[in-house]
Amino acid sequence: MNRKILIVFLSLLFLSAGIYEVVAQQTGTRIEGADSFYPETVVWLDQPYEIDAIRLLLQEGKKERAVEKARDYVESLENALGVEAKQRRYYGLNALCAALTSTGELNEAIDTCSQAIALYPTRWLALNSRGTAYYVSGQIDLALKDYRKALSNVEASEAETNLIQHNIRLAEAKKSNTN
Repeated sequence: MNRKILIVFLSLLFLSAGIYEVVAQQTGTRIEGADSFYPETVVWLDQPYEIDAIRLLLQEGKKERAVEKARDYVESLENALGVEAKQRRYYGLNALCAALTSTGELNEAIDTCSQAIALYPTRWLALNSRGTAYYVSGQIDLALKDYRKALSNVEASEAETNLIQHNIRLAEAKKSNTN
């Protein structure tokens, strides 16, 4: 495949909520493309700090270890209850989807992202990640559908909007080149 997937995970962000601090980290996925308008986009998204280890493994090229770490994280949350556990599971599933996409395990990546989407159907992150898995697998129409839905769900963040629009442009270009 001519295009590579760039999985961008960023450093920790400390947020305060109520009387305690919540440690969150930021991430996003973006297809590396031929255009240089967005050569390296930084997308800020609140995520559990445990995702940082997965991000670092992917940055170091240790994709299989990232998949293993993401699986362990998701499994650790299987019996957890409550809103926070649900949110952590969403981010864990999204990280696992991204890691699986990077290793080429695309059917499992798509299934994993679909699980995250089932938890929060109106959040854009897992839709964008599943779109990327579809894109890599050559299912461009499904990728475009997910990217467009992600774009309609994003909440007015310029960086996030630009990232999704970039992915849409690449998918549209690939689709026009194959027709």
